[in-house]
Amino acid sequence: MDIQEQACWLLLTFKCGLAIQVVNQIIKLWCQQSNRTLQQFFAADVDERNVLCHLDEKVIRKLERIRQSDIAAHMDDVRFSSMLAEQIGMVKQLMNDSIHLLTVLDESYPRLLTSVLGENQRPPMLFYMGDLRILERVTIAIIGSRTASETSLAFTYETAHYLAENGANVVSGYARGVDRTAYEGAVSTQGYTTVVLPHGINKLSNVQMYNVLPKIEAGNVLLLSQFHLDAHWLVSRAMERNHVVVALAQVVIVAEANTQGGTWNGALNALEQKRPLYVCQTETPSVLAGNKALIERGGLPLNWSVEDSMKYSYTSGILSPILQEGDMLHQRQSGVMPLSHQLSRLLKEQMLVYHNA
Repeated sequence: MDIQEQACWLLLTFKCGLAIQVVNQIIKLWCQQSNRTLQQFFAADVDERNVLCHLDEKVIRKLERIRQSDIAAHMDDVRFSSMLAEQIGMVKQLMNDSIHLLTVLDESYPRLLTSVLGENQRPPMLFYMGDLRILERVTIAIIGSRTASETSLAFTYETAHYLAENGANVVSGYARGVDRTAYEGAVSTQGYTTVVLPHGINKLSNVQMYNVLPKIEAGNVLLLSQFHLDAHWLVSRAMERNHVVVALAQVVIVAEANTQGGTWNGALNALEQKRPLYVCQTETPSVLAGNKALIERGGLPLNWSVEDSMKYSYTSGILSPILQEGDMLHQRQSGVMPLSHQLSRLLKEQMLVYHNA
């Protein structure tokens, strides 16, 4: 995809003021079904474009404001509108900063996002830093409160450490509390983790970027954002981000939840998506209301003792079955049988050959 086409993707996704569902509808009808570029979309006859993409009056007015900036008139000319020129400049800056742009039509776009999320939730574009192949591993999400208790944070750290140490990709949202602790637990090993930001990549502080960049360059951390590079943190964006965190994972683990808010909604999304949802349950007298409610709604209790977690055999006994379940689901989604099943099938085939000889 050339620079101008990438700029048009940025323009449609972030500058036209359209809902995600509308952007995805345009991409499906114009780009996928009609096999046309977004450069052609902005340069097209208004009536043809509106009829083909089933656009309503509100969307048409928003697109007309973009069109009035003379994008269509100069699409094939050296004189671009200031708005399009701005997006071209951003594409070039992305290249300089080693930030990659991924559209929903790219082969590398995560398949789980296209298969699980609907048009009103699926990000049309993703920005990322790092190795996308990390998403090809068994992926387990750890979610929880920004104000979690010390017990929940201890559970989070030990769980992320064990999962990453044993080959899983631990995905989290990089907010304070459980998210950040999951990240720290994962990077304390030589394992892998994916960070899904609730804001634009440029909104990472200098200290945060300084800390995460060496791990990205080493191939252990994948940084993802579905938002414009300069988008600030908002509650609504954190909620949108949670859809992606859950959709990327084969298994979801809740460290601590209230009965409302981002973790609660993310956990309910996991149940709706038929994701295995494990909920931390400790021996402390005060049972967390959110954790208890999630278990009542179908979450699987994950009994946890902080004292016993210091023993590797205890941690392994609790988390190893979750890893195995994640592996089974991952292989099923990939269309590949687990190695143990492949070996079992191979042995059966060999026995048949032997008996028929």
